[in-house]
Amino acid sequence: MSRFRFRLEPVLLMRQRAEEQAQMALARAERQLQDAERGLALSEQRLREAYVNASQAENEGSDVMLLTWHRNWIVVKSRDIEACRLDVRDRRETRDLRRHQAQDAHKERRVLERFKERARADFDGQVARREMQAIDELATIQAARRAGDFK
Repeated sequence: MSRFRFRLEPVLLMRQRAEEQAQMALARAERQLQDAERGLALSEQRLREAYVNASQAENEGSDVMLLTWHRNWIVVKSRDIEACRLDVRDRRETRDLRRHQAQDAHKERRVLERFKERARADFDGQVARREMQAIDELATIQAARRAGDFK
């Protein structure tokens, strides 16, 4: 009896590899997004510290040059935060794109797997029918022999 052979098996394996790669790309994008969010939180913390330091310098009556330096430092930290926000936004978009690609790869793999399952079920059904035919033939032959023995 022949064995089950799914002719699209190489395509299925290719789709499985594509899905694995898409999942790895999604995981990488998630990590990069988390890193960017941590960077944003750190930048926001540094801006708060810059405001505290500027406020302390102002309360202590520091000279104008030091106060100007603090204000400039605050401007720099504000720009850093804006850059981090843009980075987070870009990373989210990348993550969303990778998630969509991973979902598409999963769907494509599942389509072929369902096709393989149907092909396997058809094959198993044909095998069962052939086996049942063989059993029926054997039963018919045995019944004919018994009928011949009793006459």
